[in-house]
Amino acid sequence: MRFAIVGAGNMGSLYGANLARVGYEVWLGDAWEDHVRTIQEHGLRMEGLNGEFVARPHATTDVDSAPPADVAIIAVNGYSTADASRSAASLLRDDGYAVTLQNGLGNIELLEGALGRERVVGGLTFHSADCIGPGRVTHTNRGPTYLGELNGGGSERVDALAEALRRADLGPQIEPDIMRTIWSKFVHNCAINAVCALTGVRPARLQEAADVEELQAAVAAEAIQLAGARGIVLDDPDPVDTILRYCREKSHRVSMVQHLARGRRTEVDSLNGYVATESRRLGLAAPYNDAVAKLLRGLEHVVDDKTCRVT
Repeated sequence: MRFAIVGAGNMGSLYGANLARVGYEVWLGDAWEDHVRTIQEHGLRMEGLNGEFVARPHATTDVDSAPPADVAIIAVNGYSTADASRSAASLLRDDGYAVTLQNGLGNIELLEGALGRERVVGGLTFHSADCIGPGRVTHTNRGPTYLGELNGGGSERVDALAEALRRADLGPQIEPDIMRTIWSKFVHNCAINAVCALTGVRPARLQEAADVEELQAAVAAEAIQLAGARGIVLDDPDPVDTILRYCREKSHRVSMVQHLARGRRTEVDSLNGYVATESRRLGLAAPYNDAVAKLLRGLEHVVDDKTCRVT
């Protein structure tokens, strides 16, 4: 099985390195020239939860130079999904498919538009990683990798993908309703990533101030309201309590904080911005998510490394 990873940042590097570590042919595609060149010359150095090792995936800034892949893992930020969808269309074999491991909503629809629904598998990850320099990534949080056909359940191809991820120690779990699972993580991301980014702290420190916990609960409640309006029944009967308990146990640097620290755009439009826009379209109120999204868009224009130091 040949893998193409579209987007070799934190998560793309994590998945690509571990799949290459156990013997799969992996091609990493990314626009970051220093990162790609370092991987080509010295390999991809991984640290953290799976130990320290150097993987040897292929890496390129020109995806057209890669051979046809069986599976394209989409690991770009939400604002790059349209471009990534076009890349996947050129990378994949005629019978190949793409699987998204991205945060937020709207990514699957873009992939379907480029590839057709039958060539898209749903997925999401609870792993976290931190790219600390060109060719060097730290695995900071371990969690499941959820997979599933968009129409529900597993299939022969999903079983094969899950086996590859199991060998790579990436915790695959096939879901009976992957869209419900994606929405469940969406609620988590809206309440955790954005609030961490605004406060500049890690999840475990969010509850040190009661007002911040109240903000998290309000942001999550609006996302849950939108899910209900869209006919999504979440697995968790009390997502807010789960979010607060999760935060108390986690001290990794969330992806949105990393993006701001590097002066990059965040995925806010696929998360809190999505809640605000879709709620407005459906006649629902989402003032907390709207305010959070506007603040984060403002931070994207003024942030520097000092303003995003994480404690």
